[in-house]
Amino acid sequence: MIYLFLALLSALLTYLVRLYALKRSILDIPNHRSSHETPTPRGGGVAIVVTFFIGLWFMYERGSVEAKLFYAILASLPVALTGALDDMLDLTAFKRFLVQVFSAVIALYFLELPWYLNILGFFILVWFTNLFNFLDGIDGYVSIEALFISISAYILFQNPLYLVLGASVVGFLPYNWQKASIFMGDVGSTFIGFIVAVFILYDATTLQNVLVWALLTSPFWFDATYTLLRRLMNRENITQAHRKHLFQRAVRSGFSHKYVALVLSVINLFIILSIILLHETNIVLLLPVLVIIFTGVVYFIEKRVPFEKA
Repeated sequence: MIYLFLALLSALLTYLVRLYALKRSILDIPNHRSSHETPTPRGGGVAIVVTFFIGLWFMYERGSVEAKLFYAILASLPVALTGALDDMLDLTAFKRFLVQVFSAVIALYFLELPWYLNILGFFILVWFTNLFNFLDGIDGYVSIEALFISISAYILFQNPLYLVLGASVVGFLPYNWQKASIFMGDVGSTFIGFIVAVFILYDATTLQNVLVWALLTSPFWFDATYTLLRRLMNRENITQAHRKHLFQRAVRSGFSHKYVALVLSVINLFIILSIILLHETNIVLLLPVLVIIFTGVVYFIEKRVPFEKA
């Protein structure tokens, strides 16, 4: 029942946030780097953040969340608050980065990782925070991925907190589905990215668990990493907004936001079913299959919309 309550709460809060954003003209205005055509309210991720923390507190009070995970997640608050301010005021990338560094250090302190994992953990926290923000470019894309990760991680690790994130996103998704009536904004995308990174590090007790998380999140980190490397090769300003991600170019080639999000869902479904099937044997066997799939996606999109030169 708690998950249904959280989903309904998220839907109600999203509706209220949308009304507020419209009243205050907190809008995402289309430009030449956008994948949408009409001004759309942003900041809907506030509903996800509030709902998640209510669910987190409930789970903590009933003893379903370990203290170190609870406090590590609280470190995401500065990231969420900065994201909310950025949605309204457009903060500089450097200011956002400083807050992400601060939150990452706090989260690592509470997670109590072995000393040799802290450097990698810091990178994962900052990278995933920005990763989800980078990929929040078309209707429903980040919401679908967050929902997939939440449900899949619960199936594999049986942590009820993962379903809290899923329920928080479910209530928001109908508003964000094509054609979106509100975007989650930086407050939502950076928060989800940070939370997913905390989950990864919390479960990083074995190499097998790390590999599972790497596979679950592979569609996102592959797209972002591939695009980032291509932009670095072009000597572009990587802090500048763009629409060169694989999913964005797929939309530009003529596919709808809905179609691209559904293709992501199919790939995600294949990944989780394969992990469940191979979990007790050798999930490494899934790696060459995903390499083939992602290589095929890159080849298909590059043929339709080549990567522009700087």
